[in-house]
Amino acid sequence: MSDIQSQSCGCMGRENALVDSVYDHLTAADAPLAMSYVPCQQWEIPYDPCTALKVGTVFESLCKPFCGKGGKCR
Repeated sequence: MSDIQSQSCGCMGRENALVDSVYDHLTAADAPLAMSYVPCQQWEIPYDPCTALKVGTVFESLCKPFCGKGGKCR
């Protein structure tokens, strides 16, 4: 963020300064902020509409329910 932007918006509070210092450190190390992995998906028979709406996806291989902390469904 440029000095002009930080002065005009008034957003350089303590929290933003911490974020900026972490970002500056990653930039100096030439580190990516995030990386993604997207495997190729094979076509498969989709769920019926009711099941798809219930589980939140059309394909069985993409049905990955979030089970919360610890990765175990109760």
